Amino acid sequence: MALFLSDDERAMIVAAGRHPRLSDLYWALQRRVEQRACKPGLLKGDETTDWWRPVSEYLTDAAMAFALKPDGVTGQWLRDVTLSLVRRPQADWVGPQYRNHSVLADGSQCGHLETAHICWATAIVLDLSPDVFQGRERDEVADVLRQRGVTMCLNWLDRSHSVANWWCILTAGVAVPAAVLGDEAVLARVRQELAGCVEAIEPDGSYGESLQYGNYALYAIMLASEVLRRRGQDVQAIAPLGRYIGYARWAAASYLYSRPTTGWGSAPKPRSLNFNDSAAIFKPSADLLLHLATRGRESHPVEAGLARWLFDETYRAHPAQGPDDLSSFGFHPSWGFLSLPLLPQAAAALSPAKAGLDATLAFDCGDSIARDAWGGRTVVAMRGGGPALHSVGHTHYDLNSIILVHNDQRLLTDAGHSCYRNLMHTLETSTQMHNTCVFHPAEGVTPGSMAHGSPIIEQHPHGARKMNGNAPGPVVDRGANRLIVAQCDDLRVQASEAARAYGTPIERFARFVILCGPHVVFVVDHIVSSLPVRTQWSWLLNNRDGELDVKFAGSDRIVARRGDAGMKLFSLSGGGVKSSWAHVNDAYHPLPAQRVEGRPGSGHLLQWSEPRAVTQRMVLHAIALDGYGEVARWHLRSQAQSTELEGPGGTVVWAIEPTPGRIIIRERRSDRHYELVDSGADIWMLRRLAKG
Repeated sequence: MALFLSDDERAMIVAAGRHPRLSDLYWALQRRVEQRACKPGLLKGDETTDWWRPVSEYLTDAAMAFALKPDGVTGQWLRDVTLSLVRRPQADWVGPQYRNHSVLADGSQCGHLETAHICWATAIVLDLSPDVFQGRERDEVADVLRQRGVTMCLNWLDRSHSVANWWCILTAGVAVPAAVLGDEAVLARVRQELAGCVEAIEPDGSYGESLQYGNYALYAIMLASEVLRRRGQDVQAIAPLGRYIGYARWAAASYLYSRPTTGWGSAPKPRSLNFNDSAAIFKPSADLLLHLATRGRESHPVEAGLARWLFDETYRAHPAQGPDDLSSFGFHPSWGFLSLPLLPQAAAALSPAKAGLDATLAFDCGDSIARDAWGGRTVVAMRGGGPALHSVGHTHYDLNSIILVHNDQRLLTDAGHSCYRNLMHTLETSTQMHNTCVFHPAEGVTPGSMAHGSPIIEQHPHGARKMNGNAPGPVVDRGANRLIVAQCDDLRVQASEAARAYGTPIERFARFVILCGPHVVFVVDHIVSSLPVRTQWSWLLNNRDGELDVKFAGSDRIVARRGDAGMKLFSLSGGGVKSSWAHVNDAYHPLPAQRVEGRPGSGHLLQWSEPRAVTQRMVLHAIALDGYGEVARWHLRSQAQSTELEGPGGTVVWAIEPTPGRIIIRERRSDRHYELVDSGADIWMLRRLAKG
């Protein structure tokens, strides 16, 4: 019996007529495998990437399709492609030329991500569809897997000191072949490695690298956990589900909406919050979501229900949509071979609102996310401080940056990331390309007295992440502290302090992001430095499809419109604004000049600079959000101590009075008063004040 398809699972899939969604996936799987198998070779000709990327999804899809419905054409294609991979030279198993191809003393080489994908894909073919091979071909595949593939992955695990998605991927590259081949000695090593892998996930299930790389790391943990579970191992004692099932909360909170996207066809594409190296067009892998929804159904019903809800939201429509050649590497996740056996066992869907999730949430990775309501009009998210991280990598220098969404339109956005080997990637990860601050020294100040001798003071890179043997090493502090994430009535507050990320001479950079109902956002920055600096505020507007309309309404304000969403942004910095074209990327691609990569002008970068260098300031940016036309009827009024935004017809008026240590917020029409106050040691509290 196959490990990845039990008799009970086969029976459930065969009876798919009683489960329409499973039936959709079954026939979509058969169809896409037929389309690939009708041509010889791994690539069918319309891929945009190199051959290493789709090895896993193409082989595992075909293996499951053949196991469920044996077909001569599919079987022949599966045999030919698997044997061609097995018979390729060892150097091809290492990966592309930018991987380390050094030969070790024993003649072997270190494996990489590509090696692991080849290993588990080939092993899954042996598990699900062994009958496609003839004579001693099955032994040939097993021998190459054991002597080359597993050895190469173990070489990486023996020599690397990186705790990141790589550790998880290479562990899965060993786990699946070892389980399929019944190699108990290697499986003992797998159990040690897997126990360490889950420790790289933050305690609440979020992940220090990014939402996208969290999915990639957990996909590998899922593969290793599933194959051990299916061999009868006590996986809960090795990789407790509770250590990572919280990813479902983070992914559900980060999900924004789905709709057709310019350049991607008529099928809806999901949008998620994309701090660090995450794609804007993103949904977690369906196999992972259904693993969480199935294995957590009894022990973690809320998280399991959220995982199933997110699967339904992002995979229900258009099951046959692609592309599929960027899936298993997590660049453009899709559903895969495990979705069919897991879907009938998964928990029922539970939406965030029905699950009772707050409209304001904070995660250990540093993300905080506020909505006016689940299913409401506005989302504002912040990349801020939090606990020290178990894993770092793929980070941008974006602390205290925000993303702002209204009426399902990303208005203030994150650029995302292009190909890592593009020179542009260095710029798009920089502080000045995010919705946060950089600092310029005053004239006459020697640059050498500044951090790294730079005339522009940006955030420092994080420290390297190390491990000791199979156990994680010390956690990493990114240099920011979370001050508060709270809600009261229709007020949502997120705040972070990030001075340590900049270093000398910045002593304090506390940012407060305050969402008032669905229409008003106040951003308050308290900045202190030991030497005079001039602050520059960056605001990156989304023009990825050329549909952004920006009107400059004076030196201190702009009106931006996209679709049916409008935004008025007021800068009370007292400085002038500079406008530049920038890049906004849809998703990552390992090759340059692909459709996922933002063209010049896909972003519109606005930068306000204060008029002179000072050592202390408290600066307000006020943002009004409404429909395309209605946003014109919002007005800013400034008084001696208070600044207010008044809505159309004066039906709502939000006012703010920011001072160091205390911020007062009022909604004048309903006569509500709130206080945001430092209660000591930079621990802030939000409370509603009595009238009068």
